[in-house]
Amino acid sequence: MSENQDEPVTERASEVRHRTANTLQLLATLARMRGQKASDLEVRRQMVWMAEAIGALGSLERQRSAEGIDFAGYIQEMAPVWRRRQAGQPVEVLVSVDPIHVRDQAASSLALILNELVSNALTHGLQGAAVLRIQIGLVASDGLGRLTVTDGGIGLVADGGEARERFGLWLARSLTSQVRGELVLLPAPGGGLTAQLEFPI
Repeated sequence: MSENQDEPVTERASEVRHRTANTLQLLATLARMRGQKASDLEVRRQMVWMAEAIGALGSLERQRSAEGIDFAGYIQEMAPVWRRRQAGQPVEVLVSVDPIHVRDQAASSLALILNELVSNALTHGLQGAAVLRIQIGLVASDGLGRLTVTDGGIGLVADGGEARERFGLWLARSLTSQVRGELVLLPAPGGGLTAQLEFPI
């Protein structure tokens, strides 16, 4: 097939990606709006969680290419979204990523894991922090990707870890097996917590 014949196929694939991403973003908006109208606090919280998860998958779809999913690009796209989650608080979200493409099968699970780790850091990792900041890292080495989310909060020791092991981390741990990875929680230098996920690329 000639290069000119390939162009319509590429254009159609791009159109499908954008259409899928837009549909997922619309669903995320509807879930968020429905949550805002809910009178029950727990229902509202769950709908917001669903909106965030759907929105994360929508952003992931825009990073699809013939090489796989540009996961570094996904993190960079999501950083401003994560900053806005702490309305009224000047939270920094610092990103340092290597260019990594991941397989379609693993990308959705990785996106949801990262979303939960960031949400956990924003919810619990800012308590007692001198600076409201989280750091997200992604490095590649010897066929492995290493994803880290670091906060400067009170860490695991001060609260016994119970507050940090709720649904978000339970879900992240459950999804880790789908990417054949390993998720550990480590003390961060200078205090706080680092959630570290290693996975095969």
